[in-house]
Amino acid sequence: MSTSTLLWVVLFSGVGTFLIRLIPMIWQDRGSMNTARHGRLRRALDAIGPAAIVALLVVSFWGLVNVREDAVATVVPVVAGVLGVMAGKAWLNTIAWGTLAGVLAYGATVWALTKWWL
Repeated sequence: MSTSTLLWVVLFSGVGTFLIRLIPMIWQDRGSMNTARHGRLRRALDAIGPAAIVALLVVSFWGLVNVREDAVATVVPVVAGVLGVMAGKAWLNTIAWGTLAGVLAYGATVWALTKWWL
């Protein structure tokens, strides 16, 4: 991947992440004034957590689209991230900590593989 492509991916990921967090807050402010729409608003805000996890999975699995010769460096971090999400959710019983645990497991695995495997 070229540097310019990587910069575009980082830029779009950052903007997407920002909008994922900003839009529900704006929507909640407007929806709090209108109590009739509270049910739809609550369901939409409840879907943000799983949507963030799916977004992380898509970004993680994107590397599998272009499979390299060394599949360990591609598959192992994704598996570690998914296991991290599951462990964080089970242990702390919140999706936010599960997401953080998954991101940390994914990042730590990538770091360890680049340091000792590759």
